[in-house]
Amino acid sequence: MALMSDKPDLSRHSDVDLVRLCAAGDKGSFGELVRRHGGALRTHLRRMGAQTPDADDMAQEAFLIAYERLGDYRFDGPFTAWLKRIASRRYLRKVRRHARYLLTDDMAAFEPEVATSNEDFRAHNLDAALNRLKPVERLCVTLNFSGDLSHQEIADELKIPLGTVKSHIRRALDQLKSILAPEVSGTAGKPAMMSTGS
Repeated sequence: MALMSDKPDLSRHSDVDLVRLCAAGDKGSFGELVRRHGGALRTHLRRMGAQTPDADDMAQEAFLIAYERLGDYRFDGPFTAWLKRIASRRYLRKVRRHARYLLTDDMAAFEPEVATSNEDFRAHNLDAALNRLKPVERLCVTLNFSGDLSHQEIADELKIPLGTVKSHIRRALDQLKSILAPEVSGTAGKPAMMSTGS
């Protein structure tokens, strides 16, 4: 005879329902949010430039902050977008504190090395392609597309001019398009398949 669990199946609830349950005191519902969005949050941080151990730590910190500030979530967008904003700000504080040079105009030290063949230029997935960008371009494009921040919000967060943010994003998109473009001339015009990771 199988024993019935007293724990409700939270996997069927929406994020909004889980946030409301958590706000009402159900701590297990927040555990489901962590299970559901932990991988995506760590991927977002790695794409911004965080090394895996740092991404894990910052994701955990972001979840703790989100739990403590759950009352600040206004249900005006996806929970995961709100969570990514918290994590992005944690990462940006760390960048500003420990690696200011990443946001300077002199990025010559970060120029990718010239590959020896066309095959070396091609990335097989988005993460590899993002790794080919200059850190500031990677940061801007990730904040814009994964973090859902506007160009102005990125400029405010990074404390750089709006036009500079737009330039970084445009260059990053052009480079990503080039890196992820199909190699075979017969596939020109067809979108390249890419993995977004987890």
